[in-house]
Amino acid sequence: MFMQRGIFFTTTAIIGAGTTVGTLSLFPQLAQAAAASEKEKVGLMTPSDVAELLHPIPTFTIVDEMGVPFTVVGEDAKVTGYFFTSYPEASRILRLAKTTADKSIAKMKRDGEFSLEEIGSNPWKKARISTVPLDYAVTIVSKANMMAGGGVYFKIAPAEEDVNNALAVTGDNDLSEGKVPLFYYEDFTIDVNIKGDDTGEARNKKSPLYFRKDELEKEWRRLNPKIKEAPKVSVTELFSILTELVRPDGTDNELKDLVFISPKGSETKRTECIKKGGKEAPFVVGKRIIVL
Repeated sequence: MFMQRGIFFTTTAIIGAGTTVGTLSLFPQLAQAAAASEKEKVGLMTPSDVAELLHPIPTFTIVDEMGVPFTVVGEDAKVTGYFFTSYPEASRILRLAKTTADKSIAKMKRDGEFSLEEIGSNPWKKARISTVPLDYAVTIVSKANMMAGGGVYFKIAPAEEDVNNALAVTGDNDLSEGKVPLFYYEDFTIDVNIKGDDTGEARNKKSPLYFRKDELEKEWRRLNPKIKEAPKVSVTELFSILTELVRPDGTDNELKDLVFISPKGSETKRTECIKKGGKEAPFVVGKRIIVL
């Protein structure tokens, strides 16, 4: 283990060293339950179908040049890494981390209690924003939670604005960390291209779930220009939806028609992150950088 000014670099068997994006099983504990009950009942969707549903949605995470994820020690003393649902939120957090570390280093130098070698440099200066698909992020989160007590956790983090919008709709005072709000209108559907149709003419009606409230509202207005008053926005939660989709005794068939809508600009930022990462891994499993 390497330690420098409260910064730890260590290797650990979080999921299994050498694992690459696309090789993990989505929601492993639920997949196991579904497999055990296969002869009795199956879920509304198989885990692989759910993974396919989530895969087009990019998430963004903070890693070093080699793709090793940055993690932080929270107030609960848990070492946690994050997958952000939007690039702007990941960028905001990285800027905040860099600025905070710079101020901390400057103060330590002024105080003179530590040598320059002990103080070290700002670890966030070498950080970059990387991207992995949502199904991969969900799997990392799920497997890390299964290994509770193993020393590292991962969570999917919505933007602060999205959390505030969700609380305004629900009237709740707080949203637990790791919960991801999704916005929708009852009975609102959009046309989605059918997979495998090269003409782009074959469409399916789908019920969209949006990560951003304003994007739901804008799309509804675009499709309903003559209706002055929009319906009431409703809020659900990502992991609650996923649990219902693969639960062996699930009965709400309307959930099969869901489609997730990524935040505007996510695909462009995904391409930029991949280009910036070059030939390096987008996310290295089995290693982590811990910043206290």
